[in-house]
Amino acid sequence: MPRLSAAGKKALDELEQTAKSGRLPGFTLAVSNLDEQIYVNAAGNKTYGDSSSPQVTPETVFWICSMTKLLASLAALQLLEQGKISLEDPVSKFFPEFESAVVVQNVFTDPDPSYAAATQAVTILHLFNHSSGLYYSFNPSAPPYRLPDPYTHPDYTGEDKYSKFFELVKGKFPGIPLAFEPGSAFAYGFSSDVLGFIVEKVTGQSLDEYSKQHIFGPIGVKNTYTLTAELKDCMIDLCFRNQDGSIEPWNDRAPVTPRYPEQVQAFFGGIGSYSTMPDYLSILRHLLQIEAGRDVPNAVLKRETVKQLFGPTLSPAGSQALNMFIGLLVPRTTSENSNWGLGAALTTTDMEGRRKAGSLMWSGWAGTWWFMDPKAGIALTFGSQIAPPMDPVTAEISDLAEQIVYANLED
Repeated sequence: MPRLSAAGKKALDELEQTAKSGRLPGFTLAVSNLDEQIYVNAAGNKTYGDSSSPQVTPETVFWICSMTKLLASLAALQLLEQGKISLEDPVSKFFPEFESAVVVQNVFTDPDPSYAAATQAVTILHLFNHSSGLYYSFNPSAPPYRLPDPYTHPDYTGEDKYSKFFELVKGKFPGIPLAFEPGSAFAYGFSSDVLGFIVEKVTGQSLDEYSKQHIFGPIGVKNTYTLTAELKDCMIDLCFRNQDGSIEPWNDRAPVTPRYPEQVQAFFGGIGSYSTMPDYLSILRHLLQIEAGRDVPNAVLKRETVKQLFGPTLSPAGSQALNMFIGLLVPRTTSENSNWGLGAALTTTDMEGRRKAGSLMWSGWAGTWWFMDPKAGIALTFGSQIAPPMDPVTAEISDLAEQIVYANLED
């Protein structure tokens, strides 16, 4: 198994200076091979700029935001294995609201777009690979870092939380709005949330309960969709980067998702979970071991299913749209070689000095990143906690950490 050389560990240790210099809030970095975690380090304080606050450690909890999307996919893949759902199932089988979906023209550029009834059905496959047409809608008068309203709505009590969610998604449209005909492209949006809702409908459990019983528990991690008092004390504070590069506390400048058990009324598979970086790394290692054909204790998926997770699913037009999306959000990251598997972005060609073709990767709104490379047998998680999303310094440091790892692997 590849391991990190002493020089590699020293170079990763030196990334601490990013937090010590104030360029980045506290962070945790963890790396694994197929057998075990081979590196972990943490730097900075839980409260940015407060040297008296507790230090960030490997046990510090992060709001991992869109890194949740992979976890929701794992839950749905288990149901796929059990024959309880199929990739061809129309989503309207579970939520009739999708029978009247509409395709909106020029949704991202026209303030008053036209629309027409969708001619294709949204299927479960379209939710897995974000080709459903569901997209994140934003209020043009709100700050660009404000989360979409369905994620921050304060009241999902009542007889049907799903109906309320879809009402908020519809907004001014007569049906659920889609950016294109299902299956024809790629759009980042509420697909993973709907996938998580289907898990709840089929199992009769909340996404949190189901995941703890069938994914987090068997793997042995403490991932959660709600923060207990114990985990709250382990949480790092959210920060904000100003346009001049300076950092300050979040100070409730925009609503975030409800996070405490008494507040959470809807579990969002697209944004709603919390984890330490080593725990998320354990999930990635678990998947890599299954993919490699290891005899994995308490395996959460079959090998053939995990192989599907690493397979491309988007059309050429969908892949092109995904590459444009990644290039827009992370300009310094090579993006022309991406597709989407059944849970994350798929690298389809080797990246020089970095992950190999067949790797999966994604990130989170508040400064978290991950990848797993089955060819090299390497996985990495990096977490800080800062908005607006796609913070350039978190992207820089996670990229640099990846380059250091691949330059310093030894047998």
